[in-house]
Amino acid sequence: MGRIRNDAASCAAPRARTRAHDRLSMLYEPQVEQFGIALEPCGEALAGRASTDDADAAVFVYRIDGCCVVTSHRVLVKRDMPFFEQSVPGLCVCTLSRDSLALCPVAPPRRSRPHGNVAIFGDGAMKSDRSILRAGTRQDATSIMLLPRWFDRLDGRARHAARTLMEEPGDTCIGDTAAVLDRTMRALTPLFGGRLADLAMLHAHTGRAALTALGWYLERTRAEAAAGTREQRQLVRSAQCHVGVNLDKPLSLDQVARDLLTSRTRLCAAFKQETGESLGAYIRRTRMERAAELLGNPRLDIAAIARAVGYPRTSSFTVAFEHAFGCSPTAFRARCGGALGRDRFCP
Repeated sequence: MGRIRNDAASCAAPRARTRAHDRLSMLYEPQVEQFGIALEPCGEALAGRASTDDADAAVFVYRIDGCCVVTSHRVLVKRDMPFFEQSVPGLCVCTLSRDSLALCPVAPPRRSRPHGNVAIFGDGAMKSDRSILRAGTRQDATSIMLLPRWFDRLDGRARHAARTLMEEPGDTCIGDTAAVLDRTMRALTPLFGGRLADLAMLHAHTGRAALTALGWYLERTRAEAAAGTREQRQLVRSAQCHVGVNLDKPLSLDQVARDLLTSRTRLCAAFKQETGESLGAYIRRTRMERAAELLGNPRLDIAAIARAVGYPRTSSFTVAFEHAFGCSPTAFRARCGGALGRDRFCP
């Protein structure tokens, strides 16, 4: 794996507390402004919190060498609200609550956790995203966002891997690698049991997270190349990502194929071969499993959950849920508490 040069000169831009409209500020200022937070210096960080009719929110931000930003936020959403994010080309490594993971551009895991879900994804082009934050959800996350020039400090092989990863579909990371990344990122923020970091700690932890993520990616790439499934797996991950971030919208097989610039026949065949499950069945299962997770939140009503998983009509959602779980959403909430991690079906 690549070695990191620790000299700050490897990134030309100087460190700054704030710089309006630069690429780093675009990664956190839209959210901060939306929640009415005024960031103030706090050691090497910028920090702030606010309580409004929409949400209770707290944020920590570190800017490092003009080419990396670490953001950490805890948000309790009080009522449905639009949420705007601006992304820039780079690589993001983050650990998220279950509710935040649902908004992340990655393929959702078969089983998510209330906290500590690790996602790795890139942004190949600058764009703005608009999502809906549902009342009662907890949007907790810590993210390390590395601009492309951060990787200039690595050797050639690692730089190439990073730039390739930025252009590929995002994915969740599980097992020991996810545990290492979760601990590394949480250590940087008082919001999740860590502490305020000095510059040495920031450089060490961001470097460790980046190299761990790249190692995970290279190992996955080697395994897929050896099996001769790399191209097909990329298509399937793209489909899974697309489903995950559009779960509240209609998702016909034809539309998914068009959005991925492929044919329905090729997409469905690849998905079935790689996962053993049809794409249509995957969409239905993912909707229902997300619904079961949301039912564990007593602040969310059934109609809001139905809309969040793509059912404008609550009656249609109830029929689909009963077919999947053998009980109504209300009965599932009462009997299972939405505890999907225990078992897929009600006892």
